[in-house]
Amino acid sequence: MADDHSKATQAAVRERNLTSALQLVLSGSGTATRASIARRTGLTSATVSSLLSGLLADGLVLEGQRAESTGGKRATTLQIDPSRHVLLSVIVQPGLVRGAVVNLLGSEVTSLSQKPVTPGAIEDVQLVVRRLVAATTARVVAVGVQVPGIADGPLIRESVQLGWSDVNLSDALRDIVDAPVHLVNDADAEALADYATSDQFGANQMFVSLSTGVGAAFIVDGSLLAGAAHRAGEIGHVPVLFGPDAPLCACGNRGCLEEVVSVTSLVGLPHGTDLESVDVVALASTQESRERIAFGARVLARALLLVGAALDVPNVVLGGTAPELGDEFIGHLRAEAARHTVRAAMPLSFRYAKVALEQPFRGAAQHALQSTLGVSWAL
Repeated sequence: MADDHSKATQAAVRERNLTSALQLVLSGSGTATRASIARRTGLTSATVSSLLSGLLADGLVLEGQRAESTGGKRATTLQIDPSRHVLLSVIVQPGLVRGAVVNLLGSEVTSLSQKPVTPGAIEDVQLVVRRLVAATTARVVAVGVQVPGIADGPLIRESVQLGWSDVNLSDALRDIVDAPVHLVNDADAEALADYATSDQFGANQMFVSLSTGVGAAFIVDGSLLAGAAHRAGEIGHVPVLFGPDAPLCACGNRGCLEEVVSVTSLVGLPHGTDLESVDVVALASTQESRERIAFGARVLARALLLVGAALDVPNVVLGGTAPELGDEFIGHLRAEAARHTVRAAMPLSFRYAKVALEQPFRGAAQHALQSTLGVSWAL
């Protein structure tokens, strides 16, 4: 029994050291060497060489060019192999299912989309994954699936937008791809991607995703906040308008935040519209939309004042399709938050996210990478 425990401990230590070495190669962007990894980790040169031999044999790492000489023999640099292993990233929305093959450096290799006949059909997700598998000859390390709902292990506990309840998406994809499937809430995925590519707001920020729905994610001291039941950030179905005239939400309640500040609501589109197929910028410029945008911004700012004060997280990043609403929307948010300052709380700061529009598949891919190999593309 003691020997078994010792072996398990040794295996855990080696796994941790492998992860550290792989992260340093990834973060080094082609400049890491065996000697630099030994210095950074405190491991012996022999241990580092052993670890890297395994990573090289697995095809995760490549030997690169010779590093600059420091007086002795020039060391060989190490880099991630971008061709032999890939990630699949899938974004599920009511009106569109998108997918991409992403290499281990975070670059998109190929992408495709599928417009569902019925919103929330599992078959459309399966078809997209099947097409992605067929589009690459590399080994799929992991699959990241981004959904508008509560992700809990292999289950989507609930997605009002997709009409899902306790859906096991991992089981649905098991016969299609031989790789672990990792599910992630859409706001969480966007927050991870944005945080990894920008240090503008530091380690404490609130990410609010506005598209066909509304969701939030909270990064506190550099870590994503999950909550007691993986439901942190589910603010879309909190009532903010009351009375019989409040708009009816898809969840069955009236006056939910989603019915007031989702981008579809702000520009007057039906619930579940595929926002990729419409000109949000043009729709947002109409007088009717501008009035809805001004009102929605006031409602959202007041809601975020409470959340920001409760969590002591004063930095708000707006993602999803929100950046397409432009300066007017974020200007209203700033003005409303400044108009109602909260005593003893830090004032809110707002900015738009960039990565969700420029690299939409990065968040789910990073979640899959972190969950499977324990490394990330963070700064």
